[in-house]
Amino acid sequence: MNHKKKELSVEMAKDGFSGHHSMFIKMYEQEDIEMHEHNFFELVYITSGQTQHSLNQRVEELNEGDYFIIDYGTEHSYTHSKDLTLINCLFLPNAIDQTLVDCSSYDDFLHGCLLRYYKLYKGSSTANRIFKDQGGRVRQILTSMMDECQQKKGGYEEILKNKLLEIIILTIRHIVEKDLEKISGELSIKLIAHLKRHYDDKNALKKFYLEFHYSPQYVSRKFKEETGYTPNKFLQKIRVEKACELLAGSNEPVYAVAERIGLSDVKYFVKVFKKMIQMTPRQYRKLNE
Repeated sequence: MNHKKKELSVEMAKDGFSGHHSMFIKMYEQEDIEMHEHNFFELVYITSGQTQHSLNQRVEELNEGDYFIIDYGTEHSYTHSKDLTLINCLFLPNAIDQTLVDCSSYDDFLHGCLLRYYKLYKGSSTANRIFKDQGGRVRQILTSMMDECQQKKGGYEEILKNKLLEIIILTIRHIVEKDLEKISGELSIKLIAHLKRHYDDKNALKKFYLEFHYSPQYVSRKFKEETGYTPNKFLQKIRVEKACELLAGSNEPVYAVAERIGLSDVKYFVKVFKKMIQMTPRQYRKLNE
């Protein structure tokens, strides 16, 4: 990652960006630019004008209030730009957390630094897609980040880190809310409410089938059509989310956490947790100490 830090620092100093060793930000007029890629993450916010933006062979028209985050190795370009100005925030994973120095993608970055907030959000990656800044909150945050970079008062690096995290969390929240809006079927709504109330009951699914007189096969088919999950996978998701809260917010032993979420077999709990979170419960707890 040291070569990435060096590349970022050299390029930013040359182009007049301000910031610190792992994060730089600037507002400027953007002209058309041919396809290119960077060895760091890039957050782009359109402040005025319009452009045709090509990203991974997908072309979209961008206007004021659109923003996106580009992953490592992603090619993009601007064409047919008209009065285009933008805010560009370039950063490395270690701008947020020094332990992420070797992370290799934006999704790995999210898993490493944001598990406490949205551990298991469903939806496509927040990288390489366009978002609308409804209400202008993201623009306000970026503007305040530029102010911090210019003034460089004590603790400004920590403020920059927290403001960038806020933007990322708001973007993930947007995806989560969009996914929830898609769930409208009566059966799916009933099942989600039931599992959220009874996730700690090892017979939660069986009791749902009996209470509402549904067959497991019918529920599984209908629920997966609308949510992308089988009922059992969704129950595991809820349980692991709760386990993350307990691990980060208490000193309870792992076996006690497993029991509280309805999984008395601690080995099975560790297996499920590791598959979803990509680390063991103990590793997760240490990360959040």
